[in-house]
Amino acid sequence: MSQDLLERKWSNFFRHFDADGNGFIEHEDFVQRGAQVAAAFGYATETAAAQAVTAGFQRVWESLVGNLDADGDGRVSRAEFTGGMTVFAGEDRYQDLFQPAIDALLAMGDADGDGQLSRSEWVRLQVGYGTPETDAEYTFGLLDTDGSGYLSHDEISAATRQYFTGTDADAPGNSLYGPLA
Repeated sequence: MSQDLLERKWSNFFRHFDADGNGFIEHEDFVQRGAQVAAAFGYATETAAAQAVTAGFQRVWESLVGNLDADGDGRVSRAEFTGGMTVFAGEDRYQDLFQPAIDALLAMGDADGDGQLSRSEWVRLQVGYGTPETDAEYTFGLLDTDGSGYLSHDEISAATRQYFTGTDADAPGNSLYGPLA
C-alpha cells in the first residue's frame, strides 16, 4: 500500500505540472504554470512581482530537471519522475530536490511579504497550479496544523515532505495538490 500511495501522489503532481498534457514535464510547462500563478495574483507580466514568480518557477524547474532528467533530453518523463522520486524517497534526499521548491513557493505566494501564506494567498497559488479552488480551500484547512489561519514555512515543508516521501495514508500533506484521484 505504501508504494501505491506514493505513486498516486507523484502521478497527481506530474499531472499538475505537465501543463500541456504531452506526457513530459518540460521547461515550457513551468513557464506556463508560472504565468498562470502570476495571473492568479493579478501581476502584469512586466512587473517585478511577475518576474519573481517566473524566477521561482525557474529555480524549481532547474532542480527538477537537474535531479530527475535521467536521459539528459531536457525534459522529465513520467517514468523518469517516478524512478527518480523512488530513489529520492528511499534515500531521504527530499531536501535536495524540494527545498528550492518550498522557498520559491513562499516567495511566489506571499503577496504581503509576511513570511507565511494566508488562506487567500494559498488558494490563488494553488489555482495557478491548476488545483480547483474548492480543493485548495479544503487543503488549506488540513495543512494549517497549528490553526493560526496561515501556512508557515514549517507547515509547508512538513506537508511537502509528507506528500513526496510519506506513506501514512492519513497525513495532511497527502492533499497538498488537492484530493488524490
